[in-house]
Amino acid sequence: KSDILVQEYVKFGSLDTYLKKNKNTINILWKLEVAKQLALAMHFLEDKGLVHGNVCAKNILLIREEDRKSGNLPFIKLSDPGISITVLPRDILLERIPWVPPECIENPKQLSLATDKWSFGTTLWEICSGGDKPLSALDSSRKLQFYEDRHQLPAPNWTELANLINNCMDYEPDFRPSFRAVIRDLNSLFTPDYELLTENDMLPNMRIGALGFSGAFEDRDPTQFEERHLKFLQQLGKGNFGSVEMCRYDPLQDNTGEVVAVKKLQHSTEEHLRDFEREIEILKSLQHDNIVKYKGVCYSAGRRNLRLIMEYLPYGSLRDYLQKHKERLDHKKLLLYASQICKGMEYLGMKRYVHRDLATRNILVENENRVKIGDFGLTKVLPQDKEYYKVKEPGESPIFWYAPESLTESKFSVASDVWSFGVVLYELFTYIDKSKSP
Repeated sequence: KSDILVQEYVKFGSLDTYLKKNKNTINILWKLEVAKQLALAMHFLEDKGLVHGNVCAKNILLIREEDRKSGNLPFIKLSDPGISITVLPRDILLERIPWVPPECIENPKQLSLATDKWSFGTTLWEICSGGDKPLSALDSSRKLQFYEDRHQLPAPNWTELANLINNCMDYEPDFRPSFRAVIRDLNSLFTPDYELLTENDMLPNMRIGALGFSGAFEDRDPTQFEERHLKFLQQLGKGNFGSVEMCRYDPLQDNTGEVVAVKKLQHSTEEHLRDFEREIEILKSLQHDNIVKYKGVCYSAGRRNLRLIMEYLPYGSLRDYLQKHKERLDHKKLLLYASQICKGMEYLGMKRYVHRDLATRNILVENENRVKIGDFGLTKVLPQDKEYYKVKEPGESPIFWYAPESLTESKFSVASDVWSFGVVLYELFTYIDKSKSP
């Protein structure tokens, strides 16, 4: 029996997404109003002695948009914090820097009211920057270094606002202001003076960033995909160990995001996860016109659930494509495909990789004039001192595509891939006709 938490439906979604989507229309007053509403919610919790523990723009929901004609202000609500940081694995805590304060990285049991004050400072920075995520380009070790060196996020040009952020993000928890004081400081910013400010005064000044962390405030790592923005469209394939889905990666939540192919494991055992990570590293290292493009990875539940993000090729596998379009694929077109597969395999051989699973089912069709090699789940790198690789545990092998030495001695090499290529040629020129299969 599973428990389900039912919450109100929020039409306008999370604040970070809304900020990014409407970067050019949101003004200073809008940002100050939202920051003040968040401070009021935090003051309510502080008065009750309750710690939220996961304050960030992603967990703030926009209930109502601003309507300048009617004078309605935007209206936000703070959402559920999720699992407490006191029980989260360390790798997730490190990923959440700079929202999780330094003292909780050192010891998560130090979760306190002061934790929310630090997180509020980071969230205020997010609001000022239009939804950008601070330190998103840094890996966990460099994020930790940021704290160890007691750096601060780049400050906005607006001095009073910069001081408020820095006060909330004081490395000494006891020195952080109460939310009553934060509300007072925010109210003091609602003066006629703000009308003299430009939007740039609210943006963090990246030139005055932390020394040695100049790249920390660039756009997020383009190869890191957030799970919440992956929208399932349909299943493309399923095997014993994994499945591939077509998804839209839609960070602006407006159905304009890119369509991608997402591969994930069926069962995340340690062994399968290690093999999957190896496959990802191999694909990541390959750049060739006839090899499927690596786009990135998506982690969820910490680092335990892993997905591989690849380019989506609309015409599916070459095996299915041959059967569907047999009439319009003449020998000239088949030779073109064979030549492209050959070029991709030559590139793999030069990189000392043995594919081990070359078959038309693992060749994908981008368009009528280009095919690409995919599925590197069985691929191995050749040892430097040998021209072959011996598989200790063959597992489920595609034996009809295997060279004799692969079947008898579990021996794989560029030469055994050449054998498989011969079978692919046979598949191509018989159009996968089962009646012509030996």
